[in-house]
Amino acid sequence: MQSFEVRYVRFFRWVLVVMLVLLTAPAAVAAEFKVVAKRADCSISVGDRDADGNDLIVAHCRWALPLARVVAAFENYAQHDDYLWSVVESTILADGRVLQVHQANGIADRQITLDFTNQHFPDGGFKSSWTRSAVQEPLAKGRVDAPLDDGSWEVHPGKDGVCDVTYSLRYDPGGRVPTWIVRAFQKGGTGDILEQMREAASR
Repeated sequence: MQSFEVRYVRFFRWVLVVMLVLLTAPAAVAAEFKVVAKRADCSISVGDRDADGNDLIVAHCRWALPLARVVAAFENYAQHDDYLWSVVESTILADGRVLQVHQANGIADRQITLDFTNQHFPDGGFKSSWTRSAVQEPLAKGRVDAPLDDGSWEVHPGKDGVCDVTYSLRYDPGGRVPTWIVRAFQKGGTGDILEQMREAASR
């Protein structure tokens, strides 16, 4: 039979292990995302990096706008080229795929064909997500194929009529893009997109 001292020491060690897990788990989660900018009532963070070096960008926002208007702006991706400066074309094809052309200063236009998925939630919330389609449209002259574009817009009703919005994007522009341009887009470009989308939802 174990002595009281032995049992006490083992119990104390177990308590220490549990405390360490509880204390380090939140820190590990927090460390996954680093806030790099704040704009348009949003906190823009950089998350994990995939095997090809593409960072996950996530923005958490609180927009004092009617939920229905935010949903309408997110859902109407055919008009993204009307209010997002970085999207110069967003055309819904006959089979539902969406051809988009993206622009950024200092590099050639990027082209990608996307599959969009819309999801409505019981609380009135909405999520529009997209990913690269298995079938790509022919690449137009002068454009570069964007090999990766995974993202989403999501909104839920918050307190006091404020919408809780989450924007996420993992994007690979393809070609040879200097790292400083990519990093600049993560901070400034994402902020521009958020401001432009909020403006579209406020119309």
